[in-house]
Amino acid sequence: MIVDQVSVGAKAEHGIAPVFMILAYVASQYFSRSFSELQLWAHGTAEQRVHRRMSHRVFGHILALPMGLQLDDRTGALSQTLANGLMGYRLILMHLIHSVLPVAIQLLMMAGVLLHFGHPTFLLILVLSLFAYAVAFSIGVVRISGPGRDVSNASIAASALMTDSLLNSETIKCLDAGSYVQGRYDDALRASERKWGRFYRLKVANGLVVAAIFATSLAIAIGFAWFQLQAGRMTVGDFVLVNTYMLTVVRPLEMLGFAARDIAQGVAFIERVRRLLQEETESEIGAASERRIAGPGRLEFERVSFAYRSDREIINDLSFVLEPGKTTAIVGPSGSGKSSIVRLLLRLYEPGGGRIILDGQPISQISASELRRSIAVVPQDTVLLHDTIEFNIRLADQSSSIKDIERAAKLAHIHDTIVQFPDGYDTVVGERGTKLSGGEKQRIAIARAVVRKPRIYIFDEVTSSLDTQTESDILASLVELSNGTTTLIIAHRLAAVTHADKILVLAQGRVVEHGTHTELLRQNGTYARMWRAQRRRRDVGGLATFPAA
Repeated sequence: MIVDQVSVGAKAEHGIAPVFMILAYVASQYFSRSFSELQLWAHGTAEQRVHRRMSHRVFGHILALPMGLQLDDRTGALSQTLANGLMGYRLILMHLIHSVLPVAIQLLMMAGVLLHFGHPTFLLILVLSLFAYAVAFSIGVVRISGPGRDVSNASIAASALMTDSLLNSETIKCLDAGSYVQGRYDDALRASERKWGRFYRLKVANGLVVAAIFATSLAIAIGFAWFQLQAGRMTVGDFVLVNTYMLTVVRPLEMLGFAARDIAQGVAFIERVRRLLQEETESEIGAASERRIAGPGRLEFERVSFAYRSDREIINDLSFVLEPGKTTAIVGPSGSGKSSIVRLLLRLYEPGGGRIILDGQPISQISASELRRSIAVVPQDTVLLHDTIEFNIRLADQSSSIKDIERAAKLAHIHDTIVQFPDGYDTVVGERGTKLSGGEKQRIAIARAVVRKPRIYIFDEVTSSLDTQTESDILASLVELSNGTTTLIIAHRLAAVTHADKILVLAQGRVVEHGTHTELLRQNGTYARMWRAQRRRRDVGGLATFPAA
């Protein structure tokens, strides 16, 4: 309307003064920019909400997965899977807010204006252009879906390799393998670069087709408008309207197509996250009850079998009983299945056959969370989180007060050492506890077990990597700690189990001997041979013995 008034220099038929139309035009531009700001606010708010909820959900789901599934992927692969998934959701969310919704509104409004001013031909050109765009982008979506998944997988593989190398940087330095590992990482990055290159080539090819459709649509519309103008069936204002709308509408159409293509990329990126979230968590496997369990701590393995791989059985038809309040030891050579017993007992893995029964109830019917609250494990290799000593002890019972933590540290004979640190219980232990000695880490693990107030203690090769004096001190702490509590000791060094009420000798996943230390020596079997061999080594290098209870 404004263009017509300016071009003819006369008042238009609608009778609206130019000043009001100009004010309306300025107001429309203001509201357009304001709407863009509202879009940014809506997008930013929604994106952060999606990021928080998805990160929380995926992180919790990963922690709840069975141990076997967690170990199937490297740490870096899991974190990059989450990162790619979040990127995919961001792409989808961004285009829904910035492309799909506003373009749909624009198209409806433009169609209404064109019909109102009597230009159905241009609406037909618009519809045909829309159809051509739809075909081009549909082909593009199909073509980039596969490369999109390849890009996601390649970036996950590169991230997994980097994270794994950083977690084991000390080993890499000691072996002087930095260049070799860096070369492997570069190979992974090169593979990722190739995948991205193919992905972008396909996007560019699709973009060139879209540009050709744009140019063709614009040429047809402007050519027809010029013909109508010369024939006197359109005013200059009509011509400007059609030209402006074709330029304006083509861009949203392109945005809609690019949105469809990027949404396809986003779907490819979230595919692995969706598969991960479909994996059953520990609580979903079996029919575990959440009710509290009670009892003296009697534990029974009833013909239990287990294998990490189908072609190699670790535990074979294993049966034994841990009597309440008694100390039972399991010994045997490496690979006999000792540590696998602990993993089965904690339901980190499920047995392939047989049952494990705690106080008359199969542990498969007890929730993993409730079961683990009843058991405290002091492992062979104590891994601490990169946080304070207080935090690491409190992990075993998050409701513990500082007094509970100090009491546990005193029972573990580590309190006096902790208070000598400049930051005391606020001392940060470093990645995996590397700022502490082996003996200090083991004592913190013992304090963690004490805080838990369990019904069953499990000591899994707790002194195998310690010096003789530290080993003797820690063994004394363990005897004091577990007195009168159902206790299972997993050990390779027989000197650490001589006080046990019952000793089980494991070989190839079976109990081959059982009895007290004295009874097993009298049997002169596997245990006796192991004892004599270790005594010879002790005479040479020195081995600590478990103090009498």
